[in-house]
Amino acid sequence: MSDLICHWPLAVDVLNRVGSETPSTPTDVELGHIGPHGQPDSAAAFNGRSSRIDVANHPSLDLGHDDFAITAWVNSDCDVDVAGSILSKYDPCTRRGMHLYVSTNDGMTSAALANSRQLSFGIDDARADQVWTECGRPGNAVKIDTLAVVNEVLYATTLETGADEHGQLWRYAGGQDWVPLGNPVGCNIVSGAVEFNGELYCAFGRYVVAGSCLGEILNGTPGGQIYRRTVDGQWIFCGHPGKEIGVPDDQDTGEYNIDKADDATALNVWNGSLYAISHHLPGVWRYDGGTEWRCIGPDSRVMTTTVFQGRFYALLNGGPVFRYEGDDQWTDCGLPEASTQTYGAATMRGELYVGTWPTGEVFRYDGERSWEKLGRLGYEMEVMGMAMYNGKLYAGSLPMANVWRLDENGALRPGSGSTTDVEFTLMANLDDTPVKLRRAWSMAIHDGRLYAGTLPGGRVFSFEAGKMATWDKRFPGGWHHVAAVREHRLLKLYVDGVLRACSTSFYPGDFDLNNGCPLSIGFGADTHFAGLMSDVRLYRGALDHAEIVDLARTDET
Repeated sequence: MSDLICHWPLAVDVLNRVGSETPSTPTDVELGHIGPHGQPDSAAAFNGRSSRIDVANHPSLDLGHDDFAITAWVNSDCDVDVAGSILSKYDPCTRRGMHLYVSTNDGMTSAALANSRQLSFGIDDARADQVWTECGRPGNAVKIDTLAVVNEVLYATTLETGADEHGQLWRYAGGQDWVPLGNPVGCNIVSGAVEFNGELYCAFGRYVVAGSCLGEILNGTPGGQIYRRTVDGQWIFCGHPGKEIGVPDDQDTGEYNIDKADDATALNVWNGSLYAISHHLPGVWRYDGGTEWRCIGPDSRVMTTTVFQGRFYALLNGGPVFRYEGDDQWTDCGLPEASTQTYGAATMRGELYVGTWPTGEVFRYDGERSWEKLGRLGYEMEVMGMAMYNGKLYAGSLPMANVWRLDENGALRPGSGSTTDVEFTLMANLDDTPVKLRRAWSMAIHDGRLYAGTLPGGRVFSFEAGKMATWDKRFPGGWHHVAAVREHRLLKLYVDGVLRACSTSFYPGDFDLNNGCPLSIGFGADTHFAGLMSDVRLYRGALDHAEIVDLARTDET
């Protein structure tokens, strides 16, 4: 049996229509929009930057070990790259609570986009795997350059260093099994892999392995190309960003004498367009269709790109972070202290975090040109892959290939979900290869778990914190009904009345979700919601399938 304990129609006001003892306080929420059934004044708009509704903590919101359900109508335009949080009641200091959000993880070093608009429902009570699960080594991989989740499939792209070897695109088949999907170029690395307009795009490169103390390049096949892989496995050439300006330059590349345009790396999607960068060419390159690419600046080598509050940011060699303003114009957003290469980025609870070299520190963006130093990952020198997973920020490092979790203490800062008192908890060492430099390079969330790839071991590992159900497809635009259900031993996710994902099984007594934090609508683990929302409900007890189908009906009766 289920009991409706809160109901926010989000029509003429933001009040809870069930249980008036739970007051709701809006921030930058605009009422009066057309709702899912075409009726005026039946939805609220959230701006993706500051909008939220905070519901004061109250005993009626204590879910404890109980089954419960969250339902809502949501509408986030398909070109909105970061849709954000739907509902959350989570304490980041105790790692206890629940959240429902549309997850985007980008800013991965040399990969950029790992997860794009993927619906996620998580609970936690400070529980996490003590041992990471080995998920195999794709081929003779030395580096897992990219982990990307597209259309419910986990992909890896790899570097191989033998003279007769080449990197490949791989599809994860479970356990420790990977299926090779090829490399039409024959170069030593396949790097960025992203979904764009419903298809998979990959970048190809010639990786300078001496930079990782792995010797000289033995496979000298040039890269730099972008290809699209069709659903029937065909590779379609989509151009070579910067080929016309790529020339050998010993001053820039030292003894390697590599053509500047021989390496395409990170791919990202922003505002309906596909973007690429290179390890050697300056600037960000926008795909204009066919085989055409155009550089939009800035005039500097870019390490990766990320989307934050609807804007496009570039992390530069030399350390500064720039924001794109359109028409090839960029704004300098400052330099994280002592950084000479700002490598990775992640968004958590509406704030942007970046990782740096050579001091292995994490910084939080405070706006304008200001960055707050949060600390160093042990004695590490470089922060690589970063991802927000089930309410917490995780980061990989060099030279030890460790994974760290950002943990928070003390009171939350007003207007945010973060604290000023943080520490980094060592979670695991993922690569013990006896060499000088080891990296936890790439990360992605797939099927409710966090995955990480290494260099030079070339292996993938996974880890579970709390419990999560994730629908690993790009969440569609337009109005859709979402239901998240905790039902005894499972978490379930429904979209438009159809069951889309389940968590792994758990013992209900392991997860007490009570905490003293407010419940938030339109804000939470990921970031502020961007779009429209209507008819948000919270039930004590699990809804059954028939009840969810009834709530997801598109007619008005």
